[in-house]
Amino acid sequence: MGIGKSNKTLRRELIFYMLTLGVSLTTVAALYLLLHIIALNAGFVYPANHYEREAENLRPSLETVEQVTDNMIPEMMSYAIFDKELNVKTKGTLSDKSLQTVQSMLTNEPYTNHIRQTGYMVVERPDEIGVIEYPLRAEFRSPFLRQHLPNYELTSIALLVILLIATAFAVTTHFANRMKKQFKKLHSITKQIQEQNLDFTPEFSKIKEFDEIIDSLLEMKQSLQHSLNTQWHMEKAKGEQIGALAHDLKIPVTVIKGNAELLSLSGQQEEQSAYTHYILNAVHKIEQYISQLIHLSHTDGSLPLTLRKTDLAPFVEMLLADASAYKGSKNVKIVCQKNELTAAEIDQHLLHRALLNIVTNAIDYTPEQGSIFIEAACTPTTFHFTVMDTGKGFSAEALKRATELFFMEEKSRHTNNHYGIGLTFASNVAKLHNGSLSIENAASGGGSVYVAIPITAKNGNEGMKME
Repeated sequence: MGIGKSNKTLRRELIFYMLTLGVSLTTVAALYLLLHIIALNAGFVYPANHYEREAENLRPSLETVEQVTDNMIPEMMSYAIFDKELNVKTKGTLSDKSLQTVQSMLTNEPYTNHIRQTGYMVVERPDEIGVIEYPLRAEFRSPFLRQHLPNYELTSIALLVILLIATAFAVTTHFANRMKKQFKKLHSITKQIQEQNLDFTPEFSKIKEFDEIIDSLLEMKQSLQHSLNTQWHMEKAKGEQIGALAHDLKIPVTVIKGNAELLSLSGQQEEQSAYTHYILNAVHKIEQYISQLIHLSHTDGSLPLTLRKTDLAPFVEMLLADASAYKGSKNVKIVCQKNELTAAEIDQHLLHRALLNIVTNAIDYTPEQGSIFIEAACTPTTFHFTVMDTGKGFSAEALKRATELFFMEEKSRHTNNHYGIGLTFASNVAKLHNGSLSIENAASGGGSVYVAIPITAKNGNEGMKME
């Protein structure tokens, strides 16, 4: 078990929560009972038999008084006076509903005197029968409280329920917040791993099960760290191998080129001259690919950028001139729209090669009598460069993988002159400028490549040189 771990289990925490909740609810109920007793002893509340005793104390006077009047009956009591046959109420304050209850009670001896928390006292008088109705429940002593609140028992029960609910809510919220803190630790670790920030010291939970999950996440972190390190070394080795291979290829290519040029200067027949021309053209393409491979082997962030403030208008004109020279006699129309081109801090050589790769790819993939539309524009922060052609467009696979090194599309955009280098190089150069490259199919059906480059270089770009 690692440092900072706990032996507490989730089951123990839940049992502790239930015990805490039970003790808290019991304490609240006990305090409520204590307050009730204090209220009774202090006279703040009348006990449930208070009015029954009042009625019994009133009985002697009611039996002997000549006439019962309303002012003789205390507050919270009602009365009724009946004739001896119990047919007629001669006077009183009882409601009609209570009168029916009283008449039914008096006709069934012995008299019943406890109905629905209401007590009844029968008073035998010389020529009539009196009935006193009184509550059999605790009541507030204060007339103001009796007037504005339900009876004391309902009020106190409602208060008790509110206190119990509030206590349960408070205890549950407290434990929920404790659990939330533990989940935050898990979330923090997963976020660090997600962002590939693997150099961190984890904070363990106070619950065993959570610590086991953290241990699993740490194992995942170590595996991911090892995988990333392995991948980085492999990528670095691959780049070095590509660079070394490209440099090695330059030697035989130079020999072939030199001998082919010597042959072109000698007296040759027309067929031999054509073969020599084919060799020189092929050597020129090989030199282009070797140059791109050398750049690709260094565009992993370590390639120094020489950034200069460059006027983009002549930069784009030079790019168009090179594109026109590349297409030669191919019947393809190149249209360029330039909008508010300003100056930008760029590596003119690298960005020129990257954008020219995009344009030449579009030329190669555009059929005869097709057209290429180029848009170069600036916003206050970004240089936007878009190339759209009228070819067959990108396949679904190419939309995902076109910028991968050596990816060649075998279907809609395959030619014998491309080996999956151009877009990879352009994408890497865009990233070195803290920009981006994206591809899609245009509404016209052809392919569309979009590049965005910040006009002002961001600080902190590794390997960057400013001039």
